[in-house]
Order: sequence, then C-alpha cells, then structure tokens
Amino acid sequence: MAHQDGADKGASGIARVGKRKWGYDPDQVDAFLDRAHALYESEDAHLTQQDIQNVSFDLSKGGYDITQVDAALSRLEQAVVDKQTTREITEHGRVAWKAQTESLFRQLDAHSKREHGERFKPGEGKEPSYDRKQVDRIVDQCLTKAAGELGVEEVSEDDAKKLVDLNSQTVANVIFTQRKGKRGYDERQVDYYLNECVQLLTRLES
Repeated sequence: MAHQDGADKGASGIARVGKRKWGYDPDQVDAFLDRAHALYESEDAHLTQQDIQNVSFDLSKGGYDITQVDAALSRLEQAVVDKQTTREITEHGRVAWKAQTESLFRQLDAHSKREHGERFKPGEGKEPSYDRKQVDRIVDQCLTKAAGELGVEEVSEDDAKKLVDLNSQTVANVIFTQRKGKRGYDERQVDYYLNECVQLLTRLES
C-alpha cells in the first residue's frame, strides 16, 4: 500500500512526508524539541530565541513535513519571547523593556539608512546570493511596521494598511530570488540581519 503524506506522525506529533519525498530528519527534530521543551520549563536554564533561529536539520526521505516543523518552531519561538517579555517586565518594568526594544530598533534602523542596493555586502564568486531589491523591500517593511508599533515615527494610514499582514513569521519564512555572486547580497549577512528583525517583531507581538 502506498505511503500517503501525513499518514504517520512521530513522537512530536508532526506528520511525515511520503517515503520518496524529502523532509527533516525525525530523530534530529525530536531530539531538539525534547531538549527545547525541557529548557523552556526549567527554572535554571533558559531557552533563547537565537537557539531556535539557529537550529538546522538534515534532510531525509520520508522525514518530517518541513512546513509543520517550521510552524512548530515558530510557535515555540513566540512562546519563548512571551516568557522572556514577562520576565523582563516583572524584573525591570515596562519602561525598561520598551527602552531595550527601541534600542534594537535603532540599531537595525541605522543600518537601513544605507542606500538601496548597498545595505549588505555583495555575494562572492559564483556563490548564490539574494536579490537586492527584494531584500531592501522587506527591510523597509519591517522597520516601518516596527516604527509604527513603537510610536517612534509617524506611519501613514496607507502604509499601515499595506503592512497589516506583515509579522515575525512572514519575515522568517520569506524567500528571495537567487542571484549569483556580486549581483546579489551576501546570504549569510542578510539572514543574520533578518533574524534580528524577527527578534524585534516578536518582542512587539509578545
């Protein structure tokens, strides 16, 4: 009998893809989620947002559905940020939390003041790189959304409407057209910057 997508679920409750399709390595995903949940519940050790952002899994045929894994990581990431926000506000107060959030915004905003097409270093050689215009557009959208949420800049009603569906998850899952080498932005540098944009948006969403 043919194996159907989603027919089997692992210990994490995540469905497997068909036997001939590629998914995330189930053992690696289960091990990470077990460790992550243990850290999340621990009073002595803390699971950080960066821990979740930086995790990567090997691909294997018949593995876990990639979309479902990414969704589970996104939910865990938001839960971690919510817990961190509650702890920061309890210990230091809402004013201090907002000041720290604004500080992160200013760091990202300062970087974005560079000319379009020159915000990140170019790719190298024949290595894949990200389309510059697409990256610049998502950066502008992130910072405009954050500026409005923080109240540090006035955002027009039209811009606010255009960005109503923009959130940390859409930024984390954005896919750029690939270029080669210097025709695009260096992927690693852009990924690092956008991870910080996600951190900023999740703080505002918490």
